[in-house]
Amino acid sequence: MGLKIASGHRITNDEEFHDFDTVRFVVDDGRTMFEVRAGKDGKSIEVRGVEVCFVDGTMYSEALVVYPNCSNSILVRVRRYDDA
Repeated sequence: MGLKIASGHRITNDEEFHDFDTVRFVVDDGRTMFEVRAGKDGKSIEVRGVEVCFVDGTMYSEALVVYPNCSNSILVRVRRYDDA
């Protein structure tokens, strides 16, 4: 059994499971900044930067930077286009 994508939460009684394995995060102009996919091994996720995007007038590349917060948490950001 592999990973499933769910929204909501069982505690708030609004949990829903979805029949897809990829979620896209899209900016206001419709471009995809991030794509997150359930790993085929059933115990990982794949995060991908997809398109050059604009946020508040600043251009960001699809290059990713991963910041560890602690042993069970990371922050994934895109880089400013000028810095990529």
